[in-house]
Amino acid sequence: MKKLMNLMIVLSAVPLLLTPVTVLAEDTVPQPEATPVLSEISFRNAEINEEFSPFINDYTLTLEDSTLTPTLKSYEVKGTAEVFVTYSLDEAKHQTGIVVTLEYESGTTVYDFTFSNAQTYSGSANNCLYELNCRLGEVYPAINDKDTEYKLYIPSDLTTLQLSAATQDIGAYCEIPKEIELNADQEPNITVTVTASNGETRQYNFKVKRLNKTSEQVRAEMNSPDFETLVKGELFYQKPSFIITVLASAGGILLIVVFVSLAKRLTVKAEDADEVEFFDDKK
Repeated sequence: MKKLMNLMIVLSAVPLLLTPVTVLAEDTVPQPEATPVLSEISFRNAEINEEFSPFINDYTLTLEDSTLTPTLKSYEVKGTAEVFVTYSLDEAKHQTGIVVTLEYESGTTVYDFTFSNAQTYSGSANNCLYELNCRLGEVYPAINDKDTEYKLYIPSDLTTLQLSAATQDIGAYCEIPKEIELNADQEPNITVTVTASNGETRQYNFKVKRLNKTSEQVRAEMNSPDFETLVKGELFYQKPSFIITVLASAGGILLIVVFVSLAKRLTVKAEDADEVEFFDDKK
């Protein structure tokens, strides 16, 4: 009897052994995405002294011309992030380095590039602005030595301007608000003052204009590999409707000119000025 009981226990355990074991993965924690990093970067008027690595954040730059401010030339980002450039300053507000910040949903990654041979003071009268950076914005036309009036194009829904600027002369400094809060439809004028190392100043005015694009649309454009400009096609004289109107107007004027010319040729004068009238009794 005992043997029979043992046999029944063994037989009842067989189905359990043959049943596949299912592991529930409902509580599995998803792996976080890799943090965006710079994979490549280069500068105008400067060379990085150290070998660049995406996982090292502090570097020094040797300037080709120690009196001129270096600017960002090109970069590549591994991952999805917005790139914003600012300049570190000393107590005299002279530029001492470039700070490149990657901003993404979960945080920021910052790379510091300190100038190793910058000329701190030269008594120069150069008070020219070299560039103005605005997160999700674009200055138009490009900043030059002659003009001081520009437009700053931003997305239609942007309410916070994050700004930075660089002067041509590394010994000059620029007074600019780092952040400006806006109403949803506000388009203010922004005044920027550049002071040369000899004390001479120059003012620049930037008129804010809103694009017919949202921040998300602008961000997508800027992250595109073939991105060139936000403004192209947005100015009234660049829009297809304007071009079509101009061409239509020109075509209409041309048709009028042709019609008048043909009308003159086909019209026959009813009377010749030199012809003597048939019933002229003066003869």
